[in-house]
Order: sequence, then C-alpha cells, then structure tokens
Amino acid sequence: PCTPDSAREPAPAPAAAPVHYPAYKAPAPRPATRGGTSPLTFVLLITVPALVAVAALRPR
Repeated sequence: PCTPDSAREPAPAPAAAPVHYPAYKAPAPRPATRGGTSPLTFVLLITVPALVAVAALRPR
C-alpha cells in the first residue's frame, strides 16, 4: 500500500566507521639553485618599463 511521507519510519542513521589517513611525510627539501634569477632582477623587470611608460605618457 502507498503511505504518505509523514507515516514512514525514519531511516536508520548510518554507522560511523573510523577513517584512517596515511602518515604525513614532509616533502624532501629542494637543493638550493645556484645562479638563479635574483628577486631584484624581477623587481627591475617590472618597475623600469613602468617608469619609462609613465615618463613617456606624462602630459606636457
């Protein structure tokens, strides 16, 4: 027979099973790179063209 939803028995709660995660392993440290691009070079690559553009587009 078809019963309305309110007459149904509530579904049983799911059983909580313990969850096991693998042990954390820190990543191996990367060796220091020699001769890499310095942060100063990156700063200059951004600021110098910006300053040139500001000077060139300045109203006269």
